[in-house]
This record gives sequence, structure tokens and C-alpha cells, in this order.
Amino acid sequence: MVQRLILGILASTAVLGLSAAQARAGTFSISPLRVELSSQVQTGALTLRNQEDAPVVVQAEGLLWEQSDGEDRLTPTRDVLVSPAVFTVPANGSQLIRVALRRPADAGRELSYRLILTEVPQQASPDLTGLNLALRLSLPIFVAPAASAEPQLEWTATRDADGAIALTARNAGSAHARVLSLTVAPATGAGPTVDERVTAYILPGQVRTWTLENNQNEGIPSTDSRRLRVKGTTEAGEFEAEVPLDTR
Repeated sequence: MVQRLILGILASTAVLGLSAAQARAGTFSISPLRVELSSQVQTGALTLRNQEDAPVVVQAEGLLWEQSDGEDRLTPTRDVLVSPAVFTVPANGSQLIRVALRRPADAGRELSYRLILTEVPQQASPDLTGLNLALRLSLPIFVAPAASAEPQLEWTATRDADGAIALTARNAGSAHARVLSLTVAPATGAGPTVDERVTAYILPGQVRTWTLENNQNEGIPSTDSRRLRVKGTTEAGEFEAEVPLDTR
């Protein structure tokens, strides 16, 4: 699947408060959107396409991808080799990027890395009065373990003294989970449905927490014995779970 990844004028305006005349950035597409490796498949390839009328210089790097307290952490690694490391994509042209695994796959747990593609800023044209923005893409690299691996999400929910509900998913499996959307409602009786549409990866052994503030969950009872029904979609399909709502 090809997906266009754009860092353009509208995004620049929203983030930096700039007008279209003040900011410039490239337009690219990349396929596929992630690399999947294993002990049998130790190399992968992606194609980066430049949809601009000028060449661009791009730096590619593979980083170890870990999570701690729900936050991503990227560190340098020699586990994966990315080639070429620096390259020029011609105007309206493309570049093949290869990723190779330099270590054995883990016996029982999936390994995770990130491919970082960074546009090297070029000298701005004399008529540019604003910022010359650089593209930065981050794509996942997954290495399947020797044994069969699947994600396994375990859900918990707590309500604090201020009324906010913390909904936590722990991945007890041996492969990543990717939550695409979820809804939260009382398990029984009438009540509001809280809709959360935030795409999130949860690596093996890690957790992700969504906080539902008071203005989102006013109709969910605060009684200790109440339970929540969590429904949603992951990369593997739809799920539904009944979760006790604990009160701190």
C-alpha cells in the first residue's frame, strides 16, 4: 500500500502559526509503511518518492525502539543496517532504501526498531522570507521471534479523586499491538460512550494509558462496583472487554 506522507503548508501553518508565503516543505510518498523482518527474512526494502520539482537530500538511520511509561524511546543501534545512509532523490524521482538485520532474531519476543528519514535542509531561495522546513519520517521495523508471537492486551481502569478515569492497556503478549480506536461506556445500563480515536503502538511488556477527563465521563457512575465496557479496533481486528472500574 502506498500512502502519501505530507509535510506541507497547512501543517506548517497549524504548528508554527505561519502563512503559506512564510513556509516551504517537501512532499513525498513511501511504500511500504513499515519493514517486517525475521530469521528467515533478514532484509527489507522501501521506496521513497519525491513529488517535488527539485531534488532533495535525505539521511536514513535505524534506531532501537523501546517504550517506558507509555513514552517512546529511540537510541542508536548496530542491530540494523540502512543503505544508503545519505542519498539524493531526484526531482519527481524515487530512491530504494534497504534495511538489513545484523543480529539474530529473539527466541520468544518481537524486536522493534525505527527507520528515521530526515530531509537535509538545502540553501533557501533568495525570495523565501519565512522558514525552509525539513521533512522527518519515522517508520517501524519489526523483527519476528523464532517462536510464534501474538499481542495480548489486558485492560484496567481507575478513577481518581478528581473524577478522571485512567484506562490502561498492558500488552502481555510477545508481539506489538496497535490500537486504532476505542470506545468506553458503562458495562450495564444507559450511559455515555466516550470515543477515543488515537492510533498507538504498544510494544510487548509495555503499557499505554488514556485519561478521560470529567467533561468526557460525567455520566459514568463513580461507584466502586461499576464496570466499564471497552470496545475498539486494533491492527488485528475488533475487540471487546469488560473492565472493573476501581476508585483510588
